[in-house]
Amino acid sequence: MLLSLNQVQLETPLDQTGECIVLTELIVPRNGIARRAAVKSVTLQKGKRNFARQALYETALLKEKVDGPFGLKVSVTRPMKHPELNQFLRQLLATSIESSSNWLQSSFITHHLLDAVLDDAGQQLADRVLDAESFVASGGLDLDAEALTSGKIKIPLKLTQTLRRSDLPPGPKSRDKRKSQAKTYRKGMEIGQVMLDLLT
Repeated sequence: MLLSLNQVQLETPLDQTGECIVLTELIVPRNGIARRAAVKSVTLQKGKRNFARQALYETALLKEKVDGPFGLKVSVTRPMKHPELNQFLRQLLATSIESSSNWLQSSFITHHLLDAVLDDAGQQLADRVLDAESFVASGGLDLDAEALTSGKIKIPLKLTQTLRRSDLPPGPKSRDKRKSQAKTYRKGMEIGQVMLDLLT
């Protein structure tokens, strides 16, 4: 079974432009294997990205043999700007992968370097750190290997924590007003979807 990204669509309050980390997990894909995972960096424009015309090497997530019933789960971070993304990745990698310290010395992690780090570290990240507060939305499906057919899989995403968002600019003058006008988005609210391509 081959899984690849087809589309990411995030709605309010995650409909922002920036770099989003997508974690894809297969739960007990076969006997003796508890989990397989892939971590991928995705550039979003206003919360959206379509991969329909992208090459396989840019969209591929997992190629795995599956037997019987198994779970498929996708989690996402909110879109982040480069400085925030760099800090997030340094914290993530520094707490999990000592051998990656040489990757962390750069003051700016480029998109290609980011993908290389995540490709190399994906399984370790999924197994060891994955701070639940970093991944703000997730969704999943129960599947059966015997019933799989090639096609698209839609995974609705729901907030894993309650978020507050205000459209007012940051700053001390507007702090109180921003706080009073902030809208609350409750845990469990559906805020988008990830579409995957499945090839059996």
